[in-house]
Amino acid sequence: MDHDRRPIRLPRLDAIPVLRTDFTDHAGWARLLHALELPVTFDESSQDVCDYDRALSYVTPVDKEKYRGLLLETVLAAAPDTGHDLPYDHLYLADAETFASDELPLLGIDIHVDDAGDEPWPREEPFRVPALHVAGVEINDSIANVFFREFHDADWSDFEVHAAGPGTAVYETFRQMDHLDRVE
Repeated sequence: MDHDRRPIRLPRLDAIPVLRTDFTDHAGWARLLHALELPVTFDESSQDVCDYDRALSYVTPVDKEKYRGLLLETVLAAAPDTGHDLPYDHLYLADAETFASDELPLLGIDIHVDDAGDEPWPREEPFRVPALHVAGVEINDSIANVFFREFHDADWSDFEVHAAGPGTAVYETFRQMDHLDRVE
């Protein structure tokens, strides 16, 4: 599909979309989904579930063929500079570069421009966010502590993140909470 010539509609979601654009690495997509569901914390020694969060609380993976090969320019064209009515101001692309790295760095794209002030607030250049750091970015953005755009120069190696993997008490607690949510 030639996304340069065909306009695309960005999804209407309440959460930040993670759009799969590369469909050549099915195992990579599965690794990404797993990474986004892992409970993460910045406190290595904590076993308290309340200290953990996960990206899937804030983002929604979108695995639709219509986004195959979607390019940055097409995303920006689908979210005009002003007046777009999407419920989010940024999104992520899961592209070939994402799946080529063990850290699964998503391409974060700022799609909002604030023109309410005297000077317009220009879009930040796209930047990569390792999958395990997405939860931290989204938590901070959701409470307006650090906005998404402010992470553009982040040195991710300065932010240690610890994941609670399968078999840990924290992971199992999150799994039980998911099960309860599905039953209700």
